[in-house]
Amino acid sequence: MVLEKLISVKTAEKKPYLLFFFGIAISLTCLFISFMVFETSIGMFTTFLITIAVTPFMINLLRYEEAREEELYQHRRDISLIKRHRNILLIFSIFFISIVFSYSLLYLVLPEELSQKIFEDQINEIKAIRGSFASPDTFVKIVSNNIGVLFLSFLFSFLFGAGAIFILTWNASVLAVAIGMLAQSIGGIKALPLAAMVFFPHGSLEILAYFIGAIAGGLISAALTRRKPKWFWFIFRDSAKLLVISIILLFIAGMVEVIAIGLG
Repeated sequence: MVLEKLISVKTAEKKPYLLFFFGIAISLTCLFISFMVFETSIGMFTTFLITIAVTPFMINLLRYEEAREEELYQHRRDISLIKRHRNILLIFSIFFISIVFSYSLLYLVLPEELSQKIFEDQINEIKAIRGSFASPDTFVKIVSNNIGVLFLSFLFSFLFGAGAIFILTWNASVLAVAIGMLAQSIGGIKALPLAAMVFFPHGSLEILAYFIGAIAGGLISAALTRRKPKWFWFIFRDSAKLLVISIILLFIAGMVEVIAIGLG
């Protein structure tokens, strides 16, 4: 794939900012292709195309991370869990931010009718989410919904290596449109930073939890495909810890979101 050829995992670790520009280029290219080829569900097809484009790179990234886990265990290096995986978390985060940035900006600069057509799937998803959370048991619904997304991120990464990329990309596009809609209602492009900050407190925790869940599933998947049982239980233990951390993050994010809804 193009991304895999243009930037290696080692280059991405040394110069992660390059992924931001590649992410924007891939996002806009896939959106353009979907717009030209498909008449409906442009947003969903765009997510599929982005997933196809970045999956080879992400699989290599997860394999590289799993191999490094084995090396750390072999040399008995005592490094904290988050520190061991900070590079892959950074790469996931930068790629996610590139999608959010490009699509939220695009939503604002395009004519309203065109934005509504291109991002129709995301807009419908936002309306469905808002409707489902308008009830007394909002916290339970938010956390249960987010844990469901976390489980799918873990499962897809476990089964398909980097399968969670589809879920993460879809969530990035939905968040981007939500930010774009809010910015449009309070002042347009100049209000984009403020709109992003509204979603940042709980949104960043949720997305971080999904990243961690995806990494946990991907590490186990890579460990199994490499067939090195000697290191498997070390990696499995790390993955279990990562899952626990991600669930805790989702509970915190749920509380923050409920507070934000109450203040709003």
